Amino acid sequence: MRRLLKSSPQELWLDTIRRTNGPEHNGLVHWMLAQIECDFSVAFHAFYRSDPASFLEEPTQLPPRPGVNDIFAQVLLNWETGSYRTQRFRVEAIDAPLVAIAKVDRLVREYPAGTMPFQIPRRFVDPKGGVNLRLPSYLSPDHAAHLWPLYAEMGLRVRNEPPGLKRTAAQVKSLLRIVARSA
Repeated sequence: MRRLLKSSPQELWLDTIRRTNGPEHNGLVHWMLAQIECDFSVAFHAFYRSDPASFLEEPTQLPPRPGVNDIFAQVLLNWETGSYRTQRFRVEAIDAPLVAIAKVDRLVREYPAGTMPFQIPRRFVDPKGGVNLRLPSYLSPDHAAHLWPLYAEMGLRVRNEPPGLKRTAAQVKSLLRIVARSA
């Protein structure tokens, strides 16, 4: 997967992180965040999947070398060193619910300046810019037969049937079942 992403545009990175499920994909997310070309929208998604409000409710010092499961710390430390300054894609509700962003904003405002052991960049509570993600079909695991098996094997969110003839056959069978039930 890393080899595929390394040679792919950021559109696929954002689509891929949106397909991750939980801690079992932290290694992939950690790797994405460590890459110099990582887009802000990918880092933003990773930041909110780490549940930043829990870190703000009881703030502690960030580890100097974040591990695979220290996504929150990795995003903030990389931001401090100049990462994620390019934002090609607009942040969407799938990246972070508005309620979560509002909660982080409220918690950040509760602390007097300089009293937290880390700084939450304003851009992480007020993201602006970028264009809507338009993933070409040849880059989409939902449409590209060569990508679907890799995503399915890793447990990333993709449809159960591979694209192509098998998926079309499954759709036809499903439609026939619906027609048969209504008859």
